[in-house]
Amino acid sequence: MTLLGGSAYWSRSLVAAVDQAAARLLSTWPGGSMAGPEDIRRKADGTLVSAADTDAEQLLVKAITHLDPTGVILTEEDPNTHHHRATGRALTWYIDPLDGTRQYLDGSTDFAVLVSAWRGNTPEFSIASFPAAGVLAVADRDQATFRPIAQPADHRPVHACYFEPPGLRERLPAGNPLLVDAFESTRALTEVARGTAAGAVAEMCGHRAWDIAALCHLLTATGRHITDEHGHPVRLDGPDVTARYLVVADTRDLHTLLLNTLEPTP
Repeated sequence: MTLLGGSAYWSRSLVAAVDQAAARLLSTWPGGSMAGPEDIRRKADGTLVSAADTDAEQLLVKAITHLDPTGVILTEEDPNTHHHRATGRALTWYIDPLDGTRQYLDGSTDFAVLVSAWRGNTPEFSIASFPAAGVLAVADRDQATFRPIAQPADHRPVHACYFEPPGLRERLPAGNPLLVDAFESTRALTEVARGTAAGAVAEMCGHRAWDIAALCHLLTATGRHITDEHGHPVRLDGPDVTARYLVVADTRDLHTLLLNTLEPTP
């Protein structure tokens, strides 16, 4: 299947759609707007959603449907899409229009727009945008680009998100300090892909496929090592994530060290 207008066209179009969704989020982000969020409510799973989530989602779905009319779309805020499964032929689109709604509503910069297209278990195109932080990451098959380009650092941390693996702090090399919950997992994993962090271990706390699809692609496109807690590749064929942890590192040795600090799981 060829998307309308060819690869360069739909790449530009998707980045433009994500930028448009990001602008909508910033228009009512408490950290930079006097307007403030609108229509905040609690979903059936207990998480919050606002008009910004649904407006951003509509912008993204409209753009993707135009570019790929036969694609399979799974998007966080539309439960009707949650039964969809990857077919192996058509592209499957994972959309999170506002990853980190709680952070967004608190005025934190730690929120993102995530879009990722996979064919079966192979990612083809992904975008992670952090509107308030001014960071944009794009993966196109086995290539990734970042805006802005990260500056090299002598000390690159290892992130632990939502827990601290026992003994990890003492086992890390001197140049890789451990940071626990310094960022949400989306930002932490993106920093590994950008090269500003050496590794990360993130516990999956209710994460769904749209939370991690773009990040998995960014990490593999930049040559990072990413697995579940058993050292197995992360596979996506629907909304559910079977991994208990994501383990990410820029070297195999560090990845092995991180794996070995996790508690045994059944």
